[in-house]
Amino acid sequence: MDAARISATKSRYADVVVLVLAVVCGILLFVNHKLQKQNRLLVEQFRSLSTAQGPPVGSKISLLRGHTISGQNIALDLSHRENGTLLLVLSPLCQYTKLNFPRWREILSLVPPDQVVYVDLTGTADSGYLASAAIPVSAEVIRLDPEERTLYSLTITPTTVLLGPRGVVRAVWPGLMSEEQAQEVRRLLSKPPMG
Repeated sequence: MDAARISATKSRYADVVVLVLAVVCGILLFVNHKLQKQNRLLVEQFRSLSTAQGPPVGSKISLLRGHTISGQNIALDLSHRENGTLLLVLSPLCQYTKLNFPRWREILSLVPPDQVVYVDLTGTADSGYLASAAIPVSAEVIRLDPEERTLYSLTITPTTVLLGPRGVVRAVWPGLMSEEQAQEVRRLLSKPPMG
């Protein structure tokens, strides 16, 4: 009798183990299905965002419209600048912008201040933010109008845009800048732009 009970108990344990394994496999299949669905959505989002990587090289940014930090209308005409311009696209609300400032400061030492434009995408930069980011009070800062953001594909912060003469886009670096990208900016700044 004891052998029969032991055999029945083993059989029940085996049934429970099989049931538990079946439930776990079912859960794993369900989770895998959900993750695959999320992965497909992320891939689609990435593809749609890949067009928002900044203005295409060779395109022209001739006129930036927006407001100063004091709220006055401003239009920066870049089409007549012969020496080019460095656009630093930022948002005071973006942590990556904050992390990008050390790289930008390295680059800014190579660019005359009158050839740098700070582009605020969120319209939240104020004098306190400029001071905390060590942006000079005399710097050109524009709170970009939404239409301009779309027109020039300036939708990601931080973005570094190097313009040649007359506002022609020489290079674009969207997102947090790596040391290699900062070196590329320095190399391009050391070469005179064609145009």
